[in-house]
Amino acid sequence: MLVINVFLKKLLFSLLSLLGVLGLFPQAQNAFAQSIKYPLLIDSVWTGHPVRFDLLTSNTFQYAAYYNANRQLVVAQRALNDSKWQKTLLPTQVAWDSHNYVTMAMDSDGFLHVSGNMHNVPIIYFRSQKPESISSFDKLPMTGKHEDRATYPVFFKDQSGTLFFQYRNGGSGDGQTYWNRYDTGTKSWTSLFETPFFDGEKEANAYMTNPKLGPDGYFYIVWMWRLSPLANTNHNLSCIRSKNLVDWENLAGENIPLPVQWRNTRAVVDPVAPWNGLINMGFQISWDKSKLPYISYHKFDNQGISQVFLARWEKDQNHKNAWITYQISQWKDFTWELNLNGSLNYSVSISGITDGEDGKLSVQYAHEKYGHGTWILNRKSLKIEQTLPDSTAKKQMIDSHSSIPQGMTGQKHADKSGDYWLNWYTLPANRDKPRPAPFPAPAPLFLYKK
Repeated sequence: MLVINVFLKKLLFSLLSLLGVLGLFPQAQNAFAQSIKYPLLIDSVWTGHPVRFDLLTSNTFQYAAYYNANRQLVVAQRALNDSKWQKTLLPTQVAWDSHNYVTMAMDSDGFLHVSGNMHNVPIIYFRSQKPESISSFDKLPMTGKHEDRATYPVFFKDQSGTLFFQYRNGGSGDGQTYWNRYDTGTKSWTSLFETPFFDGEKEANAYMTNPKLGPDGYFYIVWMWRLSPLANTNHNLSCIRSKNLVDWENLAGENIPLPVQWRNTRAVVDPVAPWNGLINMGFQISWDKSKLPYISYHKFDNQGISQVFLARWEKDQNHKNAWITYQISQWKDFTWELNLNGSLNYSVSISGITDGEDGKLSVQYAHEKYGHGTWILNRKSLKIEQTLPDSTAKKQMIDSHSSIPQGMTGQKHADKSGDYWLNWYTLPANRDKPRPAPFPAPAPLFLYKK
């Protein structure tokens, strides 16, 4: 009798789980999902250098893309009401380049798109053969044009759910940014524009944020130009916006024709010259509750000291709308070494602004010498009114499951909701250069949930 009861319970569990996955009994899916104990161990992963993984959550499944202990690209899948992962190996292996992150997206028909492991190489792109399935993938070109020296793959969607793909073709200091659009009917990609999106005119290339939808219904892009592989040649922090991803303007409403060219300075936010500490790491746009945009970034002050800044779109002294820049930090004696090429470790960073329920603006900061924390800012002057130490909760999100071995750095990547995140550790960046053997042991890759 006991054996029969156990069998019936297992049968009922399997049936309800299947109904939940199919969406026929969502209550069952929610109930079983709540019974899962986090964190979940996904796999063992490569630790020889940092390279970003990806996490995607649909209504019924979750997908992780990462490099395993053998450096091979893996896509893992689980039902949201199940703790077990299914895995598929894709035919590409990462070497030592921290540029070679992996990214995923799902189109409106449920097909999974994967791209990554690229730094000035022919485009690497996979698409699942079946919706919501990782059982098999096809390795495909996209448009077949301008795909021989690809870097920085980005999937994004417009308000209707149409899938787009952005990448750079060419090298640092001499590259062009292209956008493709996916057609679910023909299962094919086409170029969105007849020209590149960004064109450095053979003098520079753009480092940009992903298109971000603001509270005013505009997509925003922030970028800077770079003259060469040296990080300290970044210059001219700039910003444009668009309602439809096709027609672009600066925040004064002046049209910015495509391609956006290096010599066109009408969208400049802060005319930072080369060799002045502007860096394409951690810069971003955010908004307060009044829908005013803020751009967070790093540059040197007049004494050559590393500082973090905010630029805000507001009335200037002549009562005209303009970008006004504010130095937030007042550090005294640290300069981030940026006369280098290759992937760098973060020495200084600042988050976007948070407009809290208490009506106060805040930003988080991180500094190689002065640590981590949160600044409460005066809404008008943006001067620091209070400094809060780094929260215990934030630290626990990074390394709560197990201690990080000495010399390793904690890594984290969340899905779009922020409710789930991947957690692992690696050695610090090594400017994309190989390290001598013996290599460090693999790290566990965990999935966490809020």
